[in-house]
Amino acid sequence: MFEEKLDALSQMAAKHMAMPFPPGLRGLDIDGQDMVMLDADAYGYAAA
Repeated sequence: MFEEKLDALSQMAAKHMAMPFPPGLRGLDIDGQDMVMLDADAYGYAAA
């Protein structure tokens, strides 16, 4: 079961990385959180 979840996460991360970052979010800051950094952080957690 763990391997299946890990595989699913890997596939979702690969699909996410293949998509272009939405231009409207580039440089956007919401409550002190830069959207590009939020995206990078989320990917970093998934990759770890």
